[in-house]
Formats: sequence, structure tokens, C-alpha cells
Amino acid sequence: MGAFDSYPENRASTIGTLRRGTVQKIDDSGSQQIFRKLRGLKSEAPEDVYRPQSHGFSSHPPEGSEGLLLSLGGRADRMVALGYEHKDHRPKNSPAGTAVLYDDKGNVIFSKGDLGIRVNAKKGEVEVHSRDNKVWVKPGDGKMVYLGGDGEDGDYAFVMTEGGPSINVKAKIG
Repeated sequence: MGAFDSYPENRASTIGTLRRGTVQKIDDSGSQQIFRKLRGLKSEAPEDVYRPQSHGFSSHPPEGSEGLLLSLGGRADRMVALGYEHKDHRPKNSPAGTAVLYDDKGNVIFSKGDLGIRVNAKKGEVEVHSRDNKVWVKPGDGKMVYLGGDGEDGDYAFVMTEGGPSINVKAKIG
């Protein structure tokens, strides 16, 4: 008798439980994200597969995204979808230790390690909302905040406030 023979799902039924899948349709309307339609192995078309996500992060991969299908205990009725990213949209060549949050339109929030953070809105707007109507931008000591550019690509002037000109905020002129 083998080590797995005493389990309800024996060793033979656990072989081949992890394989690649391609998403075709997702339902993201409920308390859990469900992949309604997938392509798996040649003869496989899994439906209604749960995709667990980490706390604090949620994503909705576009059609054609690839990831892993895990059949718990080797059973098709216990399948979960793991990962899933689209090869055409994933940022490439990120330095070690960095993190990138991205979408299928090219919008990116890039944590660049020692170089800081970059937000790039390729499509749409960048919105910052605050429940108490306060938004703070705090440059380092002696540093400037530039509105409309990087401070090197044209002419800038200090922003006027109710109390006079700002000491560390400049806006691009023209």
C-alpha cells in the first residue's frame, strides 16, 4: 500500500492536476471572481472556475490572458484559476526588486525601488480623491513641484496663492 492510497483521492487521481489555461469570459460582479469560460487542455473547456485573489489587490485579466488551472485532488469539479496575465500587456524588463501595477491600456504605476514611484496615465485621467478634501504633495527639502512638465522643458513661474507666490511650486508658462 502506497503513501497516498489511504486518501480519498489516491495518487493516480492527483497526476496532471496543474495545467495551463486561457481565459475567455469572466464574471467579476459577485463576491468572488469566476472564470465562466476557459480553454485548458485540447479536450478541455472548463466553466465556472473560482479565481482567488490577494487581499488589497484585484484585477480583471483581459480575454486571452494565460495562467494556471489547479484541480484540487485531481477533480475537475474542484478547479481553481491561479495567476493570469496577458503577454501583450505585461511590462517587460523590470529591474529586480521593483513592482508594476498595469492595465491593458498602458496605464502604469511603477514602484522603481531607489528611484521612487512613477504614475503614467497613457489613457484617461489621473484622479486623486480625498474624503476630507485634503491632498498633500510634499517635496523633499529644497525641492520643487513642477506643474505641466519636469522643470527642464520650457519656462516656469512660481504659482500664486492667496498669501503670495509659492516657495516650491512652479507651473509651466505657455
